[in-house]
Amino acid sequence: MSNPLLKQICELDVFTLLVFKSIFDNGHANSAAKALNVSAPKISRCLNALRLTFNDELFYRRQQGLKPTPLAESLYVAICQFTDAVHHLEQSALQLQHSASHVELPLHIAASNGLLSFLAPQLSSPEVISELGQIRLHKWQDNSAELIHAGELDLGITQEPVETKELTITHLGSIASVYIVASKHHPLWESQFDITLEQICRHSFLCLEMKGFNARIDPLELFCQRQGLLLPSIERVIDREEWYAHLLTMQSVAFCSSIDMHTVKHMPGLKLVPLSVSELHRLHETIMPPQYFLIEKPRSHRRYNQTQCELVVRSWLTVLSSNSRVSQ
Repeated sequence: MSNPLLKQICELDVFTLLVFKSIFDNGHANSAAKALNVSAPKISRCLNALRLTFNDELFYRRQQGLKPTPLAESLYVAICQFTDAVHHLEQSALQLQHSASHVELPLHIAASNGLLSFLAPQLSSPEVISELGQIRLHKWQDNSAELIHAGELDLGITQEPVETKELTITHLGSIASVYIVASKHHPLWESQFDITLEQICRHSFLCLEMKGFNARIDPLELFCQRQGLLLPSIERVIDREEWYAHLLTMQSVAFCSSIDMHTVKHMPGLKLVPLSVSELHRLHETIMPPQYFLIEKPRSHRRYNQTQCELVVRSWLTVLSSNSRVSQ
């Protein structure tokens, strides 16, 4: 074996060799993708890397599937020995981890901005800890889905429906309760009856921007357009502290969800009242309320079982059930 070829072989990763073995055993790229829980394009990229390294087609497309070339036939035994050695390495590492249970890694969960402070009390009860062990909560970031796929995070609860075939996406529901928020001294509270959207639209409105929901247009803004109403002004913020200060000093009106209500009700100087069911239906007539999704790796790659996952989901739904309805 020449040195340049050896260098190229050493640059191949283990997964690419697993792709070779799976295609050889299954005879189909799609079957290999399913067996390895990855996308078909990823299988194609690995196959191209193999062909480039060995300067050989390796697999010819035939009516019955992919047929190995003579070189692929000769490589198969050596690659199997290598992948088997990797498997034994994995088993040895797992046995060591099981024997050292006193240093068990925490379960890493990412959640959308604003959810961590409500999940933490639910996931810190003795009953939950006895089932799940320690739990490290992270704020959901743009790369959180990639971190779940890479194994650095275990699962996520987010408002963003991640578009990937390599992760499992479960719809958890949506928040149906909305509260009107303004300074305690705001003239809006002078109304003797349920406050309508039209009354709210007479005042400056403050929007707390949420990715995947009202980043382009807020439901109240769209309502005004459809009704031919003109808001005095609408401003957007992304920070809860700035949102709070604006409501007090600029005499704006805002909405908050039943989850946010747990925090907002303790903010000095603010008053909040639930929006009536009829007005809530009008508000969300064309824009659905924020949706929530559970993001996980394929079941075979998880560090937790289905019972533990259901415990996390139940804890999340408990956050919603006390003050709002979750539509499934």
